[in-house]
Amino acid sequence: MEQEAWQVLIVEDDQRLAELTREYLEANGLRVSIEGNGALAAARIIDEQPDLVILDL
Repeated sequence: MEQEAWQVLIVEDDQRLAELTREYLEANGLRVSIEGNGALAAARIIDEQPDLVILDL
């Protein structure tokens, strides 16, 4: 049985850094969402319940 990919949320205001990190994580089989600030991230955490949250790189 195939395991579902982890869902990762990146909270980062530097869009370039967030996209670079997303590319790396997706290339390694993870599903990735990005939010640019804490308020939006909090709402997404409630909605999506990610497996991992990476805060402001």
